[in-house]
Amino acid sequence: MEAVAGLVVCAIIKIVVDKAKSCASDRMKWLGGDGVFKALELLGSTLCQLRAVAGAVQRRGSPDKSGDLRAWLQQLLDAVYEAHDVLDDFDDSVPPPESSVARLGKRLFGADERVNRLKDVVEKLVAIHAGSKTLLAATETIASASLARDPSGGGSATGPMRHHEDAVFGRDKELREMVSWLAGASGADAKSGSVPVAAIVGLGGMGKTTLAQILLKDPEVASTFDLKIWVHPAAMDNELELAKQILQSADVDVPDGMKSFHWLQTKLKEKISSRKFLLVIDDVWNREDMEEIAYRNMWSKVLAPLSQGNTTGSKIVVTTRQNIVAKSLRAREVYLGDLPANDIWSLFTKYAFGDEDLDKQPPQLRAIGRKIAEKLRGSPLAAKAVGQMLEGRRSITHWTKVLQMDGFDDVSKTLELCYQSLPEHLQPCFAICSLFPKNWRFKRDKLVKIWMALDFIQADSGCGKTRLEDVGSDYFDQLVDRSFFHRQKVGRRRRYYYIHSLMHDLADKVSRFDCLRVEDAKKEIPKTIRHLSVSSDIVVQLKGRCDLKRLRTLLILKNPSSSPDQLPGDLFMELKGLRVLSLEGCNIVRLSEKIVNIKYLRYLALCKSITKLPQAVTKLYRLQTFSSPKGSGLEIPADIVDLKRLRHLDMDTSKITGIGKLVHLQGSVKFHVKNEKGHTLGDLDGMSGLRKELHIKNLDVVKDKEEACQAGINKKEVKVLELEWNSTGTSVPSEAAEVLDGLEPYQHVKMLIIRRYHGNRSPNWLSESLKASDFYIKYLHLINCRKWEAMPPLGQLPCLKVLQLKEMCSVKRISCDFYGTKLTAFPSLEELEFDDLPRWVEWTHEEKNTEVFPKLRKLRLLNCPELIKVPHLPLSVRNVKVKNTGFISQMKLSSSSPSKACKFALDTCSATVLTNGLMHQQQVEAIAILTLRNCEDVKFEELQVLTSLKRLQISHSSINDEQLDTCLRGLQALTWLEISNCNNITCLPWMENSECLTKFHELHIQQCPEVSSLHSLPSFAALESILIENCSKVTMESFPTNFNNSSLRRLSIMNCAELESLPSGFPSSMQVLHLIGCKQSLMTQLQDKDGPEWDKIASIPFKQIR
Repeated sequence: MEAVAGLVVCAIIKIVVDKAKSCASDRMKWLGGDGVFKALELLGSTLCQLRAVAGAVQRRGSPDKSGDLRAWLQQLLDAVYEAHDVLDDFDDSVPPPESSVARLGKRLFGADERVNRLKDVVEKLVAIHAGSKTLLAATETIASASLARDPSGGGSATGPMRHHEDAVFGRDKELREMVSWLAGASGADAKSGSVPVAAIVGLGGMGKTTLAQILLKDPEVASTFDLKIWVHPAAMDNELELAKQILQSADVDVPDGMKSFHWLQTKLKEKISSRKFLLVIDDVWNREDMEEIAYRNMWSKVLAPLSQGNTTGSKIVVTTRQNIVAKSLRAREVYLGDLPANDIWSLFTKYAFGDEDLDKQPPQLRAIGRKIAEKLRGSPLAAKAVGQMLEGRRSITHWTKVLQMDGFDDVSKTLELCYQSLPEHLQPCFAICSLFPKNWRFKRDKLVKIWMALDFIQADSGCGKTRLEDVGSDYFDQLVDRSFFHRQKVGRRRRYYYIHSLMHDLADKVSRFDCLRVEDAKKEIPKTIRHLSVSSDIVVQLKGRCDLKRLRTLLILKNPSSSPDQLPGDLFMELKGLRVLSLEGCNIVRLSEKIVNIKYLRYLALCKSITKLPQAVTKLYRLQTFSSPKGSGLEIPADIVDLKRLRHLDMDTSKITGIGKLVHLQGSVKFHVKNEKGHTLGDLDGMSGLRKELHIKNLDVVKDKEEACQAGINKKEVKVLELEWNSTGTSVPSEAAEVLDGLEPYQHVKMLIIRRYHGNRSPNWLSESLKASDFYIKYLHLINCRKWEAMPPLGQLPCLKVLQLKEMCSVKRISCDFYGTKLTAFPSLEELEFDDLPRWVEWTHEEKNTEVFPKLRKLRLLNCPELIKVPHLPLSVRNVKVKNTGFISQMKLSSSSPSKACKFALDTCSATVLTNGLMHQQQVEAIAILTLRNCEDVKFEELQVLTSLKRLQISHSSINDEQLDTCLRGLQALTWLEISNCNNITCLPWMENSECLTKFHELHIQQCPEVSSLHSLPSFAALESILIENCSKVTMESFPTNFNNSSLRRLSIMNCAELESLPSGFPSSMQVLHLIGCKQSLMTQLQDKDGPEWDKIASIPFKQIR
């Protein structure tokens, strides 16, 4: 029989049971005299019994098919939520509206409203329980068996969940086809200059996203593209939002509130200019509210910059369920159907058994697993979800039970079984996510704060953690491990999470009587709803459409087309039961004083347009999380420090006087030191709960080490510590050094930033006595410390991954002291940056037996004009940028392939870096892409050492014809050549030997005013694409009499003003011809599509002439 869906009952009852037990335990002594303790005990025991009954009811029938069952469960939930409110009223940490004497008098005379409400709700629950036996009998349930079973529907896993890498099974053909298309030449796909598009099409859960992710990691694909961009848009995103996402995913910062589509497009064009890129747009949906032509035009506008500039070879991949999307984008289609049975079995066993040997599993278990896999009907998502559900639970009885479950007839029902098998405490955490739109970018911390506000997180859950935030983070990880959430990386370091479309449908279904997302003004809001999200244009219509008093959650989501600038005046009067309120989608400028009526509120998120808080906010004593967007300039009342239960104050806290009173803060704090009460370092001493970031500013006013020690910094388990002095530099160097000595950080701080420090020496805790076990810093930034001369032995920090030294004006030498005395210096360092060290002359290290930088991947040397001596690059390095130094003015070395056999791209203004010892020989031999800009010291015969060179760009060079000949004959692996702004080149060399340049596919000649002969083109037998641009001496006579390049597929001639006629005999292989800005007489004839010039090109399939 189908299990109940749509109500989260048992988990909510468990939350209230735990709260009742805690309340009874805390108040046993002083409440025992008036019967409250006994009432709390009775409440807890009654709820435990009702929880068992509710579990039986949910397992035995579906309330959306049985009105009686649903009505009973709804009646029960109403009483449970009422009990939750009553228990919250007994919270003794919240200041009461009257004195303790008055409250004691009320209790003695039976007039305490809290006590009366408690007794009423207990009576109500007892009555509901009394009627439950009849209900169970009516559903023909074996009550005794049901009551004995765990309402959650199964025990927990016997082993830990494992993190799995996504894998593709049974898609070898599609994978090969896509790799071939991505790594191959554009050819006929590049219609009219547009970037070719391929669409991976298939039903939900078929593995479209996974295939796209595997493609992005494929070594051949990765080495083909200079830039890879991944976008996961929401279904209703407009062109502005789409452009923002593409730009952000390309690692370009977009200012908050950016509304200029033109600005976004310009930045995108700059980012991709002359770069071969791969753009993946994941999970694209057709806009049902738009005509097909409007939808197509929207995408054309968004993607327009991608077709501009020299981006030959670039590709776009989309994943979608809808063929109409592929049609609108004019994409070639790759369809993913059901997986064959053997591949489903392989995928299922990967997640059910992990890396364990399948043959060593019990034969009976394997046989049952085979039958389960057969019931998954070819769905990869279902195989993954069910496999993860069974991971670590090797009981034959349990697997048999899963096999016998109904619901495998379609993917959505299979996923519902996985939801029912979730540990009970995770069910409401997932169900509440239905409030967010599909493709929402979830942030772990924000979602955990919402779960906390709703009491979904229990600190005694058995995970060994006591902080609610840590437990909530563990809950989130469990949902990720079970594929209810998926990770997605944006740019280099940012990450977000999303819910697969089918999983989102599941969240909608399992919560549909509790939670509702309203994006359409006509959508009906059931009376049972307690958690609601609405589009900002609908919020003004809420009153009258919804029972606001029942709501526990209200999220106002932004509608790009319209947002209210004010809310109905009496809205807050009715939202009395609210725990979570997010106004982030509004544009209101004033928050009503009536918000004081929401006495249970624990989570409040404001919109950026609110710049001043009403005094009433300081009376919301249960508030745990209070956030305001960055840059809002919010004015905060002084009494905000009365909110003693605040755990997260997500806003600029530097102006809050007495913030040290908020001793329960767990998040981040920015503290501005002053010589006045409430702003001294001693005020920080009691804030021992801080876990995220502590930023202390204006340290100039701190007098000595003793005063600095009052902050107790070394006891604060923050992840990020930033210590900042003013820029005026008024501190005495020796005094500033003493102060820094007293600000020793917590041993396990992850990031340490020291900014504008006025001392001239290292702090004692980071100096010669540094031990490997002292600090586990991962990120260290020393910025604008202008008097600091000698660097401490940072090489001994065992976990340091990123080190930045910026504006260190007194540093002259970095030598062996920098590395320390350990056998391995900087054992974990991956990124190292020196920026603006104007007096730095020399960087050395003694070779001896010390291993240095074994894991360094990225090195930046910027604005060090006196630096003339540097050590050779570590072999591990993959990315180097040098700019404005004494030994070279510009150089950029980057990895062109993620594979183990690393290849490099080098962009430099001096070819001496190839031979002066800076680079190891194997690094030189691994250069696959070379750009020489303004190089006047090139010995072209020496380029023959570049045995892996595939792409060569020479620009603004005095290279002549003879040197070009010498250069090309030594580069047998070359596939791509660009010559630009080279005034001494007049012609291309003739390659007599047929074995020369056999892989040379693409040639660009741009802004070369003396080029007049291209007669040698036929000797480049493998050429597939040619671009001639802004070469004023190119005429018809410049070309060979007869093109016999049988491989040529694409020819572009642009802005060659003297080209009055076309050569004859284009090869039959030609697919694409671009003629832009040539002599007007020629262009006119071609545009008329008539005459002898047109006859020369008429047979070419795709032509662009303008």
